[in-house]
Amino acid sequence: MKDAAASRVANLDLLRAVAIALVVPVNLVGEGVLDVGPGMARVFESGWVGVDLFFVLSGWLVGGLYWRELGRYGDVGLRRFWARRWLRTIPPYLVALVTVYGLRAAFTDNADPFDWRYLAFVQNYTGMPYWGVSWSLCVEEHFYLGLPLVLGAARRVRGGVPLALGAAALLSLVARVVTVPEGASPWGLHYTATHMRLEGLALGVAAAYVYYRRPELWPALRRAGRALALPGVVFVATIPWLPVNVLNRYAYSGVALAFVAVVVATADRRPLPLAASRAVRAVALTSYSVYMTHMVVADVYRRLVAEALPGVPLVLHVAGALVAIGAVGGAFYAIVERPTLAVRRRVAPRRSDVPSPLLAPVG
Repeated sequence: MKDAAASRVANLDLLRAVAIALVVPVNLVGEGVLDVGPGMARVFESGWVGVDLFFVLSGWLVGGLYWRELGRYGDVGLRRFWARRWLRTIPPYLVALVTVYGLRAAFTDNADPFDWRYLAFVQNYTGMPYWGVSWSLCVEEHFYLGLPLVLGAARRVRGGVPLALGAAALLSLVARVVTVPEGASPWGLHYTATHMRLEGLALGVAAAYVYYRRPELWPALRRAGRALALPGVVFVATIPWLPVNVLNRYAYSGVALAFVAVVVATADRRPLPLAASRAVRAVALTSYSVYMTHMVVADVYRRLVAEALPGVPLVLHVAGALVAIGAVGGAFYAIVERPTLAVRRRVAPRRSDVPSPLLAPVG
């Protein structure tokens, strides 16, 4: 059992590392560090699919926590569920928000006033004058808030869980098909709004539901995942060349299905090549910190280094930016994220870590 669990963790670490490796080049191009011309820029900018991989992983992992607790105790404690999720994400988010705003004020010519909408996690609907990557953090927080409520209600109805999760995924597809106009920019509200980006999260939770609650169906789902994983990856590779209307309306659903197939195909198999390496584990551990900080680091690097040294070859500037991004992300993890996790273990321990009153010492 320990080997199986280690395999699952190693493979998920590899997928996290792949996700952040896809996302970072998007903003190296966006912040002007990586100048590759319009054709290749479209290829690099399609690394947004890494965010969708993060969504699927979140659905699988957080859904798995929910289903395991339900299976072990017969219920899920909402306050503990929310406390553990929010203690995991919100303190680093707030520190990153202050850090991003401070670095922009100190090292760039941007003088945007502090936007209080960032504290309410609504900037994915109202616009982001800075810290553009934070839209996906809003989606995740909305997901954490709503998931146990939706599942708690759905469990009261026979067949309600798959219906609710399927409806959530379908809602996003229908919302985009109905509301996104012809020829719209790929980076509009349909890209950032929570109700239009639910597929990956919902399908990840659904896969975890089968794994933990309907194990008799898992072998069939695993076979389907292994059959569809490679075609799914091939589909994802075509994203840069899809017509804009197909991209805006349908591609997110296809990408979510592709990545769910990959997660299902690798969830309980032996570690994939490199999955158990220290480098992959380090990248996976720091991926949240790197995600939150990499955009502003790239911006500051361009202004302070790349523009000051225009004669340096592009490949060296890209390498320098990646080193800076990794260093800042690693430092943020060590200084902020890891201590936050330690506080969470003390303030809101896992239910299994709370001593039973029946086992407590007397007197």
